[in-house]
Amino acid sequence: MVEENTSIEAEKKRLRIWLVRILIALAVLAGIVWLARPFYRHFKERRSQAQAQAFLTQGDFRNALLSARQTLNLNSTNAAACRVMASLAEISHSSAALDWLQRLVQVEPTVENKLQLAATALRYQSPPFPLTAQIVNELALTATNLASYQVTAASLALSLRRLGEAESHFEIATKLDPTNQLFELNLAVLRLAFTNENKAPLARAVLEKFRSDINLGPVALRALVVDRLANNDVAGAEVYATQLLAKGRAPLADELVHLGILRQLKREDFGDRLRSLQQDASTNAPAVAQMAEWMQANELLSEEIHWLINLPVAIRSQPPVRVALADAYLQSGDWAALHELTSKNDWDEMNFLRLALAARAWSQLGAQPSADSNWSSAISEAGNRYGALTTLLGLAERWQLPREREVLLKLIAEKFPRERWAQEALEQLYVARGNTADLNSFYAKLLAAFPDNLVLKNNLTFTSLLLKTNLPNAFKWSAENYAVAKSNPVPASTYAFALHLQGRTREGLAVLQQLDPAQLQQPDVALYNGLLLLANGETNAARAFLKIARTKSQWLPEEKRLLSAAGQF
Repeated sequence: MVEENTSIEAEKKRLRIWLVRILIALAVLAGIVWLARPFYRHFKERRSQAQAQAFLTQGDFRNALLSARQTLNLNSTNAAACRVMASLAEISHSSAALDWLQRLVQVEPTVENKLQLAATALRYQSPPFPLTAQIVNELALTATNLASYQVTAASLALSLRRLGEAESHFEIATKLDPTNQLFELNLAVLRLAFTNENKAPLARAVLEKFRSDINLGPVALRALVVDRLANNDVAGAEVYATQLLAKGRAPLADELVHLGILRQLKREDFGDRLRSLQQDASTNAPAVAQMAEWMQANELLSEEIHWLINLPVAIRSQPPVRVALADAYLQSGDWAALHELTSKNDWDEMNFLRLALAARAWSQLGAQPSADSNWSSAISEAGNRYGALTTLLGLAERWQLPREREVLLKLIAEKFPRERWAQEALEQLYVARGNTADLNSFYAKLLAAFPDNLVLKNNLTFTSLLLKTNLPNAFKWSAENYAVAKSNPVPASTYAFALHLQGRTREGLAVLQQLDPAQLQQPDVALYNGLLLLANGETNAARAFLKIARTKSQWLPEEKRLLSAAGQF
């Protein structure tokens, strides 16, 4: 009996050991699986990232998009996937490229990524290209030693028709990277536009030198074509264009330039060549959009519309083609057709644009309530997408919609507080309108986003003093600002005005007397120095400064009243 009990206990012990081992094994296996998850996830991310890039290189845009989205689902901060998405957006002529490049800059805030965003913004914003200008100005202190910075700055100057400034930037780029012949070529292309008797002929000689170069030859030939066309030498342009096409696999843009030359020369084969290019483009939505843009620019609007509406449905329903057709209806003023095009279907990520175009159609058809409703929906669809909002802003400016422009500037300034161009535009709008209360509210919102910004703090303080609102805080802020920037005339004059409003005029004058005499001659400072001198009984001295203040034409209403009370308005 004892032996039997001992045997049972031994068996139970073995069973317990076996169960413990099983549990340990399961625990270890679970631990391995848990530890392996991030490695597997990282493996999937790298694989889909590589696939996205490979598909993009091969021109398989659909699979490139799917792979890039899969990568971003695994890691929303994957820089390579953001680049692929930006490239796909650009191929589709979508302003979403700005959103993806902005995300890329957030993930990798390198100078090159910022410059890429700046260069892309030139294609999606209107003059004066505020985002590009902001980035170029921000990098001016740290990146001027980079040739890529100089090229971007030159591109901005060119877009603003500042040829001399662009030339300077290209010259610096050439000096920074003398082995890069593309910079020399760019400089020559630019100088073709100069009226200087020496520069243009020398530029042509440089281009002729590069004409047979394997890599740079096409660029040189394109410039020579444009030069001949600019000089009304269409036959000469055809010679260069034919040489360009003879190099083989010419992009559609080169084919279209040659097509335009055939049209100017009234060649019999123009129609056949046009139909051939249309046929080649008809299976590729971006190519269709490019073809449509050329036809519109060459006064073939009715032909463009006829071609577009007769394309296969599979192509006609793609965003670039829809946008091209909508733009053609806009240009032709066919509001009924535009309404029909935009009243049905969903344009996916471009749905905000569909709604904006629908609003335009309703407005021109005399149905303003429907137009307003669609415009509001367009803004809602744009959401927090920078590219979409700036596209709507461009439409509001193009269609001369001041109320809608103001709303969009507010949204961009609030949703993207680092975009100073929107803030500056809104500020100029309020100043021009003399709306101090809106300025004050605007500065308060911005200061909440950037509490350490002394300029915003001073602006909020100053407008609060003028409106005599929130004075306890305004008095405190003015003292704080002055304490850290005593030599700056702007916070100094604000603090002096705050002291004056507290009945401490002499102390305010003492603050102003610490400034450099030249600073007191600035109209914005002279106004408050003159007002305080007048309040202190120093009439003659006050008169001189108030006279300086009068040289400024634009004052806020409250400032005008102050000057009026002093007898200057």
